[in-house]
Amino acid sequence: MNEIPSFQRARKPEEIEARRETLLAAAAELFDAEGPMGAGLNAIAARAGFTKSNVYRYFESREQVLLELFLSEMDRMVPVFCARFEAATEGDAVALADIIAREFSTRPRLGQLTAILAGVLESNVSEETIVRTKRTMGTLTARLAGALQQKLPQASVADCLWAISMIGTLVAGMWPSARPSPAAARVLAREEFAAFRPNIERDLQRAARALLASIA
Repeated sequence: MNEIPSFQRARKPEEIEARRETLLAAAAELFDAEGPMGAGLNAIAARAGFTKSNVYRYFESREQVLLELFLSEMDRMVPVFCARFEAATEGDAVALADIIAREFSTRPRLGQLTAILAGVLESNVSEETIVRTKRTMGTLTARLAGALQQKLPQASVADCLWAISMIGTLVAGMWPSARPSPAAARVLAREEFAAFRPNIERDLQRAARALLASIA
């Protein structure tokens, strides 16, 4: 149900946060079901029971909503990666690369958001929002790099930061081709186009192994 015009603005921090979370949950449902094009501000507002004008009280644009969703997904991913790394054998770069590939392949929302991060999500937000996003990403990536370096002690933290950044770039580049539109999927199913059919777990695993081997 849409909010009525007399809707009272949330003023307490916990009320503001609760409404932001409601909007993020609506955006996640739409994004998963219909992709980026289906997660427009009007659709998000309707799904959450807001009017579009009220959404602007909590987010500056559709892109900021999806940026926050990206950070939320990354925040959930990092502790899982750290725990998986901790359980791995020290110095086993192959096992660490396999963990990275496997975990990314099971997170389609994160993969798709990563693929549109630079080209779409950062295109209709303020510099302040981008700064906050990059700082949060930096903090989370530093945690990952620290956990990785514990298992690859011969690599520097800077090396681990570089490897994780490059893996993120690979995910962004590979994801659209690995999750094509229905029409493109039918074309790629033809044997003549077999070389254009990437597989996230298989190909990211191979690339991550090469990257970690280069620093280990």
